[in-house]
Amino acid sequence: MSVNFGVVFLIAGLVFLSLLSQWLAWRVKLPAILFLLVLGILLGPILGWLRPDKIFGPLLFPSISLGVAIILFEGALSLRLSELRGLGTVIQRLLSLGVFSTWAIISVATHWLAHFPWPMAILFGAVTVVSGPTVIAPILRSVRPNAKIAKVLRWESILIDPIGVLLSVIVFEALVAHSVATASLGAAGLSFLRIVAVGVALGVAGGFTLGWILRRRVVPDYLHPLLVLAGVLMIFALADALAKDSGLLAVTLIGMVLANMRDVPLDNILDFKKSLSILLISLLFIILAARLNLTEIREVLGPGLGLLVVIQVLSQPIKVALASWGSELNWRERVLVAWIAPRGIVAAATAAVLGQTLQAVHYPHAALFVPLTFAVIIASVLLPSLTARPLARLLHVDEKEPQSILIIGANPVAQAIAKALDQAGFACLLLDNDFAQIRTARAAGIDTFYAHPVSVQADRHLDLLDFGYMLGLAEDHALNIIASMRYKPEFGLDHVFILTDESAIAGRDRQQVAAPYRGRYLFGGDATYARLWQLLDNGWQIHTTLLSESFSWEAYQEKHRSGFLPLFVITGEHILRVMHAGETIAPASGDHILALIAPSAA
Repeated sequence: MSVNFGVVFLIAGLVFLSLLSQWLAWRVKLPAILFLLVLGILLGPILGWLRPDKIFGPLLFPSISLGVAIILFEGALSLRLSELRGLGTVIQRLLSLGVFSTWAIISVATHWLAHFPWPMAILFGAVTVVSGPTVIAPILRSVRPNAKIAKVLRWESILIDPIGVLLSVIVFEALVAHSVATASLGAAGLSFLRIVAVGVALGVAGGFTLGWILRRRVVPDYLHPLLVLAGVLMIFALADALAKDSGLLAVTLIGMVLANMRDVPLDNILDFKKSLSILLISLLFIILAARLNLTEIREVLGPGLGLLVVIQVLSQPIKVALASWGSELNWRERVLVAWIAPRGIVAAATAAVLGQTLQAVHYPHAALFVPLTFAVIIASVLLPSLTARPLARLLHVDEKEPQSILIIGANPVAQAIAKALDQAGFACLLLDNDFAQIRTARAAGIDTFYAHPVSVQADRHLDLLDFGYMLGLAEDHALNIIASMRYKPEFGLDHVFILTDESAIAGRDRQQVAAPYRGRYLFGGDATYARLWQLLDNGWQIHTTLLSESFSWEAYQEKHRSGFLPLFVITGEHILRVMHAGETIAPASGDHILALIAPSAA
């Protein structure tokens, strides 16, 4: 009983520590991989508290394989062929010429530095060509490069994972086929073809079958995530049963097929898979790091640092040079793109599963495959995390913290607020599909974007990199709600605000939209569009006032006691605070108050 309790407590503790690591990474704006790896090495090789092979026994690697399958499937869901065709030349070259140049250089360097046999060195090169959004996104949040650099790095990280996985799986299948089919070269070729054929057939068939079921609404929406999860795991197991090691290829193709089928509802599936993937990524990193051997870690430190030097000094500059030749990227931007080259969870998880098979077939140096992968991951994440920000500043390719404001609506209220914010130093963009109002705003010198807030046009062409807030100021309350649901994942719930409506003021629960589906209510919670428009029509104006030691917040309230509505506070550090329902305002000396002031008070 005590043993069972200990295992249960350990698993619960790992889940809690995973959450703690993810939260800490979010707070300090560093990739969570660093904290998860350190935690795993601390609990495993150093303290000896976590021994995955002993605790999980024969279930360890089947569980890891299933976890990797889910992670790879979730990554493949982001590979839309239409987006790949619509990307710039630089990104297309990075995913073609860049992948193969990086693969070749790392393979050669691994052979010479780590003394891996050529087949295993080529496999190692294929595994480590990927980066991934889980490591790129935190670095971009910390570095704040300009829009061109961020776009290149973000899209490459999203699209290179499935490509790298496909490359790794095919190379691995060829390597395993050659190792197990010792009778003849023809037998090895047949084994490889069987693995690829089973993976492709089941992957494509499974993807189209799941897509057809989802599109036809054969099962209710709330069961879609579980249906897809069960289908992916079953196809993975069936593929591996028919042809060992074909499951990874199958699940990757399932994700690609679903991502490119029309009219397949994927929103619920993507949300569920994202949360599940974060948990699996965290647990896998801790467990895999805990399996490392300190002796093996010390043995691969030299080759790992050598590979990092090759990646940073040779592989990345060549890749970026091939991809950016003749492009609009200047030399400073190319330097930063080449410097940020982290490897992520896909490389670690793929290496763990493939490395186990390499040891099973007794490949020379197979025991060092996984430790060397982890050494490259740690070094390649740590280096840009610590140095990319000062390098971006030195090259003058960094951006300030996002202060621009996306405003839904181009009506008179939105125009008045946009003008006041612009004069205070905060750029605003009015997003509306009413061309008459857009034309009026443009005539007033306000930046606009003519499209529906949730249109395909806005999704494809609205660059939100420099925007930190969304204000829903449209006359149509439903449009504000829809926009808040669309842009909440982009800005976070704390930075999405909308005007209220009469049902919210009256507290009618049957009509009021629930909090998780909307932003915070603006300006005290009772500011409807009709009220703001009436105030402006009655002569109220937006004024900006600086508070000081001689003119405090109390003096401000006394002066404008005949009527004022606080809208924003700009702190002395030029940080915007949006007034919203439930907030107690207490501005200090040096802050600016933006408020609607009654004619008599003005």
